Amino acid sequence: MPKILVVGATDYIGQALSLSLLRTGTHTVYGIARSDTKATELSRLEIFPVLCPDLVQDLEPFLSALKTHNISVVVSCGADGEAQELLDVVIEAGRRRLNAYQNAGIHGPKLAFVYTSGTWTHGSSFLPVTDLDVVGSSLSPTQPPKLVSWRPGQEYCVLAAKDVLDVMVVRPALVYGRSHPIWKSFFDVVVQGSKRGDLSVDIPLDKGRPALIHVDDVASGLRAAVDKLPLISGTGVYPVFDLVGQSESMQDILDALARAVGYKGEVKLIGSNGDSFEEAMSVSANIDAGRAKTLLEWQPKRAGLVDGMDVYAHAFMAT
Repeated sequence: MPKILVVGATDYIGQALSLSLLRTGTHTVYGIARSDTKATELSRLEIFPVLCPDLVQDLEPFLSALKTHNISVVVSCGADGEAQELLDVVIEAGRRRLNAYQNAGIHGPKLAFVYTSGTWTHGSSFLPVTDLDVVGSSLSPTQPPKLVSWRPGQEYCVLAAKDVLDVMVVRPALVYGRSHPIWKSFFDVVVQGSKRGDLSVDIPLDKGRPALIHVDDVASGLRAAVDKLPLISGTGVYPVFDLVGQSESMQDILDALARAVGYKGEVKLIGSNGDSFEEAMSVSANIDAGRAKTLLEWQPKRAGLVDGMDVYAHAFMAT
C-alpha cells in the first residue's frame, strides 16, 4: 500500500482527505500531530500519528518519520504559515532519499509532494480561466487578493523542486460543507439577525460570484492527485490542477441561508471596504476545471451551496 503523510490531518481539508484515503482500502495514512492530544485524535480515526510539535524549529522528527515509515507521498493541507519551511524539509528528505539510492547503486522512486493551494491565486475575473494560466506575475491578466498574494510564489517554488521531488499543485475553490469556519463571520450575521427579527442585515462582502467546492470533493480531488502523480510526473504535463464544483452568486448564497434559517428580512451586501479577508471572500471566478476531470479522472459530486443549503445550514447551526 502507498504510504501517505498528511500535514494538516487534524484540520478541515486534511482530515477529509485522510478519511477519503482510508476508505479506499489501498492507502496507509499517517498524519502530523502537533500535540499528544492531536495524536490521540488521529489514532481514533485509524490514522498513524507522527508527533512533530514544531516543523520550523525541530525538523528531525519529520525527516525521521519519512525515512522510518518509507513515506511515498507528503500532502500539505493548510500549513500556510510554514509553507516554505515545510517545502524545504521535504526537499531535504527527497535529496537524502536520492543520495541513499545512489550510494546503494539503485534507481528508486522520488519522494512525492502535493501542495494544496487555492483558486484565489487567479484573482477576480468573470472571463474564463484555467489552471494553465500563469498566476501572480506581470503575465497574468489579474492578480490574487492581498490575503494570498504570496501564494503564487510558493506554487512556483514547489514546481521548481521537480528535480528532487515528484510535485503537484492542487487548487481548491472556496470550500464549503459541514463546519468550515471561513463562512462563520458572515453566516452568523444572518442567523443572529433572524433571532432578533431584524428587518435587514449588512454583510461586508462585494456582490461577487465565487468558484465553490464541497470539502468532500476537495478530498476526492486530492486523493486523485495522490493516485495519479506517479503516472503524470515526468511526462511533461503541467502538474497544476484547479478543483471547482460550481460558481454561485454570493447574494444567492446568503439569501438561501436566510431562507434555510427562517430569516424574513433583507440581506444586504455592503462591500468589503478594503478588509483583506473580506476582499478574498468576494473574489469572482469563472474557472474551468476540465483538466482535473480529464487527467485526474475526478468528478465533483456534492450539491451546490445554494441547492444544498438546507443541509449545509443545518450542519452549520449544529456547530
